[in-house]
Amino acid sequence: MSFFDPNLTRRIMGLSSPVMLAMLTQTLINQVDHVLVGHLPQSESTPGQTALQISVILLWAFGGMLAAISVGTQALTARRIGAGDPEGAGAVSTNSQLLAVLASIVVTAFTYAAAPFLFRLMNKDPAVIALGVPFLRWRFLQITSLVWTASLKAFFDGLGKTRVHMGVAIVMNIANFLMCVAFIYGPDLPGIPVVDGVHHVLVSLFGDKLVHMGVPGAGLASMLSSYVGLVLMLLWSLRSEYRPYQVRRLSNASASTIWQIAKLSVPSGIATMFAMGGFGFVLFVVAKLDSLAGHGVGRTIYATATSNIINVLQIVFISCLAYGTATATLVSQNMGAKEFDLAERFAYQAARIGSVLFLVLGLILAAWAEPILRFWNPDPDVIRVAAPILRVLGFFCPMISVALVFTQALYGAGNTVFVMVAEGILHFVCLIPLSWLAGITFGLGMWGVWGSMIFYIGMLALVTFVEFRRGAWKHIRI
Repeated sequence: MSFFDPNLTRRIMGLSSPVMLAMLTQTLINQVDHVLVGHLPQSESTPGQTALQISVILLWAFGGMLAAISVGTQALTARRIGAGDPEGAGAVSTNSQLLAVLASIVVTAFTYAAAPFLFRLMNKDPAVIALGVPFLRWRFLQITSLVWTASLKAFFDGLGKTRVHMGVAIVMNIANFLMCVAFIYGPDLPGIPVVDGVHHVLVSLFGDKLVHMGVPGAGLASMLSSYVGLVLMLLWSLRSEYRPYQVRRLSNASASTIWQIAKLSVPSGIATMFAMGGFGFVLFVVAKLDSLAGHGVGRTIYATATSNIINVLQIVFISCLAYGTATATLVSQNMGAKEFDLAERFAYQAARIGSVLFLVLGLILAAWAEPILRFWNPDPDVIRVAAPILRVLGFFCPMISVALVFTQALYGAGNTVFVMVAEGILHFVCLIPLSWLAGITFGLGMWGVWGSMIFYIGMLALVTFVEFRRGAWKHIRI
């Protein structure tokens, strides 16, 4: 058997390419925020980017936890399709959407009220808090759209219709970009090539109605664009080609189906909270490094450098996650068809392809670290700290790909509890204590923190590979 089986490769790339483009396009919402905020006056840009990164972690700790409903929804949908049961797949979507809406409304109310308290747990810089809390509240208001969209996306992905979310994500990102330029800068010129031209058009259309909102404006734009995406997904689900699935049939409502979805999704949601807790602690450690270094109010150099490294790597992470999500569909569909060996071959093939693809991407990051980081924030102090670390991290991109491919393959097989336990152990026994010990106690600073992150990624790749290779997932029935 060849290293790259052409038939499997075509199937993997055909299914994963739209998912990767869609999720990359969607994650550009956060990237647009960071880039545009990074070109505000320095009194807003440096603390603002730190505030944005903290807010994104808090959003995903709660919204991402609920959005893990996509794991159970996609696995059950794909399994039903593989077994030739389209109405069963539709019933999964009906109950998934019900659960998504009800749970997200409750969590939104809690998080909106708790935003100031949650933010201060991670950073106590007054300039960061002043910018971050209003931004965070706008982002918390998008939890319902985030989770409901995740439910719909998982249904379409489970059917193999990965292009649906791709189109929606592109439109949503364009809407976010235009609103970000309008709300962040108002009548003030951004001073960014191309963006200045867009800003000129917006000013000519809306005149003095535009107000400089700064960092909170980015949160408002993200929230509104997320609901644009949700409306488009709902409208698409009404197309006649989806009638055989009977998604809108109220009699589909079933406590047992909701329980099945929750049983598969909750461990993934807890794993997401573990991950966000670990990454949040990393930001807490680098904020401590800023304090120990004597950086003044608003000069969060290490925190902003970490934020920008994370945002650059997020392109890699989201690409790997999307690639792994497509692998999960292939694993689950073939398990539904009782083709367990083929499901296994798809996962190994995806890991091989991903290693090569993301090695190339990692080498690009390593070679052009400084100009890439300058695009996010031109502050020379931030670039000086971040660039050497990003160069090293570029060589570990294949390891990120392997970790996420096997994580998603286990999700697709229904082995979500193992991933939850592994993430919990790796974050609370590995990443959190090591980042503090290496970064603070042993005085290794930023290199100690990011060395701990590399160790965590390597261990995740190892344990998920070993668990998948054991093959116990082949006997899971959902």
